[in-house]
Amino acid sequence: MPSRLATDLGAELRDRRQALGLSVRALAAAAGISPAYVTAIEGGRSASTGRAPAISLRVLDGLATALDCTVDDLTGARAPHEDAHVLLYAFADGGPLFPAVDRVFGGDVDHWLYIADPRHVEIAAADRATIRMWDLGAHPYAGAHLDPHDILIALDREVARAAEHLRGRRVGLAIMDCSAVMRYVQNAADEVGFERHWHAGVHRIWRERLGAEPAIDVCGYRHADITALGLTIDQLDTALTLVGNHDAVVAIEADGTTVRGRAAVRRILAEARPAGVSDDAWNTLTRAAAATLA
Repeated sequence: MPSRLATDLGAELRDRRQALGLSVRALAAAAGISPAYVTAIEGGRSASTGRAPAISLRVLDGLATALDCTVDDLTGARAPHEDAHVLLYAFADGGPLFPAVDRVFGGDVDHWLYIADPRHVEIAAADRATIRMWDLGAHPYAGAHLDPHDILIALDREVARAAEHLRGRRVGLAIMDCSAVMRYVQNAADEVGFERHWHAGVHRIWRERLGAEPAIDVCGYRHADITALGLTIDQLDTALTLVGNHDAVVAIEADGTTVRGRAAVRRILAEARPAGVSDDAWNTLTRAAAATLA
Protein backbone atom coordinates (compact mmCIF):
# COMPACT_ATOMS: atom_id res chain seq x y z
CA MET A 1 0.00 0.00 0.00
CA PRO A 2 1.23 3.56 -0.62
CA SER A 3 2.37 5.47 2.44
CA ARG A 4 0.13 8.11 3.98
CA LEU A 5 2.71 10.75 2.99
CA ALA A 6 2.48 9.68 -0.65
CA THR A 7 -1.31 9.53 -0.50
CA ASP A 8 -1.58 13.01 1.06
CA LEU A 9 0.81 14.52 -1.48
CA GLY A 10 -1.10 12.89 -4.31
CA ALA A 11 -4.45 14.14 -3.05
CA GLU A 12 -3.07 17.66 -2.58
CA LEU A 13 -1.61 17.63 -6.08
CA ARG A 14 -4.87 16.41 -7.61
CA ASP A 15 -6.96 18.95 -5.65
CA ARG A 16 -4.83 21.88 -6.78
CA ARG A 17 -4.64 20.68 -10.39
CA GLN A 18 -8.41 20.24 -10.63
CA ALA A 19 -9.06 23.58 -8.91
CA LEU A 20 -7.03 25.27 -11.66
CA GLY A 21 -8.80 23.30 -14.39
CA LEU A 22 -5.59 21.63 -15.55
CA SER A 23 -5.49 18.21 -17.16
CA VAL A 24 -2.85 15.69 -16.15
CA ARG A 25 -1.15 16.26 -19.49
CA ALA A 26 -1.15 20.06 -19.07
CA LEU A 27 0.33 19.88 -15.58
CA ALA A 28 2.97 17.42 -16.73
CA ALA A 29 4.00 19.71 -19.58
CA ALA A 30 4.21 22.74 -17.28
CA ALA A 31 6.26 20.83 -14.69
CA GLY A 32 8.53 19.17 -17.24
CA ILE A 33 7.63 15.58 -16.37
CA SER A 34 5.60 12.84 -18.01
CA PRO A 35 1.81 12.46 -17.61
CA ALA A 36 2.40 8.95 -16.28
CA TYR A 37 4.58 10.41 -13.53
CA VAL A 38 1.85 12.87 -12.52
CA THR A 39 -0.68 10.03 -12.44
CA ALA A 40 1.67 7.95 -10.28
CA ILE A 41 2.18 10.80 -7.81
CA GLU A 42 -1.55 11.50 -7.57
CA GLY A 43 -2.33 7.83 -7.03
CA GLY A 44 0.56 7.25 -4.65
CA ARG A 45 1.66 4.24 -6.67
CA SER A 46 3.81 3.63 -9.74
CA ALA A 47 2.19 1.38 -12.35
CA SER A 48 5.53 -0.26 -13.10
CA THR A 49 6.69 -0.99 -9.54
CA GLY A 50 3.49 -0.95 -7.48
CA ARG A 51 5.25 1.26 -4.96
CA ALA A 52 5.09 4.96 -4.17
CA PRO A 53 7.07 6.86 -6.84
CA ALA A 54 10.37 8.51 -5.92
CA ILE A 55 9.92 12.28 -6.00
CA SER A 56 12.91 14.64 -6.07
CA LEU A 57 12.93 18.20 -4.80
CA ARG A 58 13.37 19.34 -8.41
CA VAL A 59 10.12 17.59 -9.38
CA LEU A 60 8.29 19.03 -6.37
CA ASP A 61 9.57 22.50 -7.22
CA GLY A 62 8.40 22.13 -10.83
CA LEU A 63 4.95 20.98 -9.75
CA ALA A 64 4.65 23.78 -7.19
CA THR A 65 5.65 26.38 -9.78
CA ALA A 66 3.12 25.00 -12.26
CA LEU A 67 0.39 25.11 -9.61
CA ASP A 68 1.35 28.59 -8.32
CA CYS A 69 2.04 27.36 -4.79
CA THR A 70 5.04 26.39 -2.67
CA VAL A 71 6.60 23.01 -2.01
CA ASP A 72 5.45 23.38 1.59
CA ASP A 73 1.89 23.85 0.34
CA LEU A 74 2.11 20.53 -1.50
CA THR A 75 3.76 18.57 1.28
CA GLY A 76 1.92 20.12 4.23
CA ALA A 77 5.17 21.20 5.87
CA ARG A 78 4.12 24.80 6.44
CA ALA A 79 3.65 25.67 10.10
CA PRO A 80 0.60 27.65 11.27
CA HIS A 81 1.17 31.41 11.15
CA GLU A 82 1.87 33.38 14.29
CA ASP A 83 -1.18 33.91 16.56
CA ALA A 84 -3.22 31.39 14.54
CA HIS A 85 -6.28 29.63 15.92
CA VAL A 86 -5.33 25.99 15.42
CA LEU A 87 -7.37 22.81 15.61
CA LEU A 88 -5.29 19.96 17.04
CA TYR A 89 -7.04 16.64 16.43
CA ALA A 90 -5.51 13.67 18.24
CA PHE A 91 -6.14 10.10 17.11
CA ALA A 92 -4.48 8.51 20.16
CA ASP A 93 -7.06 7.15 22.61
CA GLY A 94 -5.50 8.82 25.63
CA GLY A 95 -2.36 10.05 27.30
CA PRO A 96 -0.69 13.45 27.63
CA LEU A 97 -0.56 15.83 24.68
CA PHE A 98 1.82 18.53 25.90
CA PRO A 99 4.94 16.94 24.35
CA ALA A 100 3.23 16.91 20.93
CA VAL A 101 1.88 20.44 21.35
CA ASP A 102 5.30 21.81 22.27
CA ARG A 103 7.05 19.88 19.51
CA VAL A 104 4.66 20.98 16.77
CA PHE A 105 3.88 24.56 17.83
CA GLY A 106 6.53 25.58 20.34
CA GLY A 107 9.05 27.17 17.98
CA ASP A 108 7.62 30.68 18.39
CA VAL A 109 6.43 30.24 21.97
CA ASP A 110 8.43 31.35 25.03
CA HIS A 111 5.93 29.94 27.50
CA TRP A 112 2.66 28.01 27.37
CA LEU A 113 -0.54 28.50 29.30
CA TYR A 114 -1.78 24.94 29.02
CA ILE A 115 -5.29 23.89 30.09
CA ALA A 116 -5.03 20.14 30.51
CA ASP A 117 -7.62 17.45 29.89
CA PRO A 118 -8.64 16.51 33.47
CA ARG A 119 -8.54 12.81 32.56
CA HIS A 120 -4.80 12.82 31.83
CA VAL A 121 -1.77 13.90 33.86
CA GLU A 122 0.39 16.47 32.07
CA ILE A 123 3.93 17.38 33.13
CA ALA A 124 6.17 20.17 31.85
CA ALA A 125 9.13 22.16 33.11
CA ALA A 126 7.99 25.19 35.09
CA ASP A 127 9.89 27.55 32.81
CA ARG A 128 8.20 26.05 29.75
CA ALA A 129 4.54 25.85 30.69
CA THR A 130 2.00 26.90 33.26
CA ILE A 131 -0.35 23.92 33.43
CA ARG A 132 -3.86 24.34 34.77
CA MET A 133 -6.78 21.93 34.91
CA TRP A 134 -10.48 22.71 35.24
CA ASP A 135 -12.34 19.83 36.84
CA LEU A 136 -15.55 18.63 35.28
CA GLY A 137 -18.32 19.53 37.71
CA ALA A 138 -16.69 22.81 38.77
CA HIS A 139 -16.53 26.23 37.09
CA PRO A 140 -16.51 26.68 34.13
CA TYR A 141 -18.03 23.22 33.72
CA ALA A 142 -20.25 23.27 36.78
CA GLY A 143 -23.45 22.05 35.15
CA ALA A 144 -24.66 19.72 32.47
CA HIS A 145 -25.47 22.70 30.24
CA LEU A 146 -22.35 24.55 29.08
CA ASP A 147 -22.21 28.31 28.70
CA PRO A 148 -19.10 28.73 26.50
CA HIS A 149 -18.62 32.29 27.74
CA ASP A 150 -17.81 30.82 31.17
CA ILE A 151 -14.70 29.28 29.61
CA LEU A 152 -13.45 32.73 28.62
CA ILE A 153 -14.16 33.99 32.15
CA ALA A 154 -12.12 31.12 33.60
CA LEU A 155 -9.32 31.76 31.12
CA ASP A 156 -9.25 35.45 32.00
CA ARG A 157 -8.81 34.53 35.67
CA GLU A 158 -5.94 32.18 34.87
CA VAL A 159 -4.13 34.78 32.76
CA ALA A 160 -4.66 37.47 35.40
CA ARG A 161 -3.28 35.15 38.08
CA ALA A 162 -0.15 34.41 36.07
CA ALA A 163 0.21 37.81 34.38
CA GLU A 164 3.32 38.90 36.28
CA HIS A 165 5.09 35.71 35.23
CA LEU A 166 3.81 35.82 31.64
CA ARG A 167 4.08 39.49 30.72
CA GLY A 168 6.85 40.34 28.26
CA ARG A 169 7.02 36.82 26.84
CA ARG A 170 5.52 35.22 23.75
CA VAL A 171 2.78 33.21 25.43
CA GLY A 172 0.91 30.47 23.61
CA LEU A 173 -2.41 29.05 24.72
CA ALA A 174 -3.26 25.37 24.46
CA ILE A 175 -6.66 24.29 25.74
CA MET A 176 -6.77 20.51 25.56
CA ASP A 177 -9.98 19.65 27.40
CA CYS A 178 -12.38 20.57 24.58
CA SER A 179 -13.68 17.14 23.65
CA ALA A 180 -13.64 15.94 27.26
CA VAL A 181 -16.10 18.73 28.04
CA MET A 182 -18.24 17.76 25.04
CA ARG A 183 -18.71 14.31 26.57
CA TYR A 184 -19.65 15.79 29.94
CA VAL A 185 -22.28 18.34 28.91
CA GLN A 186 -25.62 17.95 27.17
CA ASN A 187 -25.09 20.70 24.57
CA ALA A 188 -21.84 19.47 23.02
CA ALA A 189 -22.49 21.15 19.68
CA ASP A 190 -22.50 24.58 21.35
CA GLU A 191 -18.83 24.27 22.23
CA VAL A 192 -17.92 23.42 18.65
CA GLY A 193 -19.95 26.37 17.36
CA PHE A 194 -18.36 28.74 19.88
CA GLU A 195 -14.95 28.15 18.32
CA ARG A 196 -16.01 30.82 15.81
CA HIS A 197 -15.92 33.43 18.60
CA TRP A 198 -13.27 31.91 20.86
CA HIS A 199 -10.17 33.35 19.21
CA ALA A 200 -11.42 36.93 19.44
CA GLY A 201 -12.00 36.41 23.16
CA VAL A 202 -8.48 35.05 23.62
CA HIS A 203 -7.02 38.07 21.82
CA ARG A 204 -8.98 40.43 24.05
CA ILE A 205 -7.72 38.70 27.22
CA TRP A 206 -4.11 38.71 26.04
CA ARG A 207 -4.25 42.40 25.12
CA GLU A 208 -5.90 43.44 28.39
CA ARG A 209 -3.82 41.27 30.73
CA LEU A 210 -0.49 40.90 28.92
CA GLY A 211 -0.39 43.83 26.49
CA ALA A 212 0.34 41.46 23.63
CA GLU A 213 -1.23 39.02 21.19
CA PRO A 214 -1.19 35.26 21.81
CA ALA A 215 1.76 33.53 20.14
CA ILE A 216 -0.67 30.80 19.08
CA ASP A 217 -4.07 29.51 20.20
CA VAL A 218 -4.40 25.71 20.04
CA CYS A 219 -7.68 23.91 20.75
CA GLY A 220 -7.38 20.15 21.23
CA TYR A 221 -9.95 17.48 20.42
CA ARG A 222 -9.62 13.70 20.67
CA HIS A 223 -11.07 11.46 18.00
CA ALA A 224 -12.15 8.89 20.59
CA ASP A 225 -14.39 11.49 22.24
CA ILE A 226 -16.00 12.56 18.97
CA THR A 227 -16.65 8.91 18.12
CA ALA A 228 -18.15 8.24 21.55
CA LEU A 229 -20.61 11.10 20.97
CA GLY A 230 -21.78 9.54 17.71
CA LEU A 231 -25.37 9.04 18.85
CA THR A 232 -25.78 12.62 20.10
CA ILE A 233 -23.97 14.67 17.45
CA ASP A 234 -23.60 14.61 13.69
CA GLN A 235 -19.95 13.61 13.37
CA LEU A 236 -19.50 14.92 9.83
CA ASP A 237 -21.11 18.25 10.67
CA THR A 238 -18.95 18.46 13.81
CA ALA A 239 -15.78 17.82 11.82
CA LEU A 240 -16.72 20.35 9.15
CA THR A 241 -17.59 22.97 11.76
CA LEU A 242 -14.32 22.44 13.61
CA VAL A 243 -12.32 22.79 10.40
CA GLY A 244 -14.27 25.86 9.32
CA ASN A 245 -13.85 27.61 12.68
CA HIS A 246 -10.03 27.39 12.78
CA ASP A 247 -7.24 29.03 10.79
CA ALA A 248 -5.13 25.88 10.61
CA VAL A 249 -5.55 22.15 11.23
CA VAL A 250 -3.03 19.64 12.55
CA ALA A 251 -3.75 15.96 13.15
CA ILE A 252 -1.61 13.81 15.44
CA GLU A 253 -1.71 10.12 14.57
CA ALA A 254 -1.67 7.44 17.27
CA ASP A 255 2.02 6.83 16.51
CA GLY A 256 2.84 10.53 16.92
CA THR A 257 3.07 11.31 13.22
CA THR A 258 1.99 14.86 12.38
CA VAL A 259 -0.31 15.65 9.46
CA ARG A 260 -0.92 19.30 8.58
CA GLY A 261 -3.16 21.50 6.49
CA ARG A 262 -5.35 20.03 3.78
CA ALA A 263 -3.97 16.56 4.36
CA ALA A 264 -5.09 16.82 8.00
CA VAL A 265 -8.55 17.95 6.90
CA ARG A 266 -8.87 14.95 4.61
CA ARG A 267 -7.67 12.65 7.39
CA ILE A 268 -10.21 13.97 9.90
CA LEU A 269 -13.13 14.01 7.50
CA ALA A 270 -12.39 10.49 6.29
CA GLU A 271 -13.29 9.19 9.75
CA ALA A 272 -16.72 10.83 9.48
CA ARG A 273 -17.56 9.88 5.89
CA PRO A 274 -21.15 8.61 5.66
CA ALA A 275 -21.84 5.40 3.80
CA GLY A 276 -23.09 5.77 0.25
CA VAL A 277 -21.37 9.06 -0.59
CA SER A 278 -19.77 8.88 -4.03
CA ASP A 279 -16.06 9.54 -4.45
CA ASP A 280 -16.76 12.57 -6.66
CA ALA A 281 -19.14 14.11 -4.12
CA TRP A 282 -16.75 13.36 -1.27
CA ASN A 283 -13.76 14.86 -3.06
CA THR A 284 -15.76 18.01 -3.76
CA LEU A 285 -16.75 18.31 -0.10
CA THR A 286 -13.23 17.78 1.24
CA ARG A 287 -11.76 20.28 -1.23
CA ALA A 288 -14.30 22.89 -0.13
CA ALA A 289 -13.55 22.24 3.55
CA ALA A 290 -9.79 22.46 3.04
CA ALA A 291 -10.17 25.71 1.10
CA THR A 292 -11.41 27.46 4.27
CA LEU A 293 -7.96 27.26 5.89
CA ALA A 294 -5.98 30.48 6.12
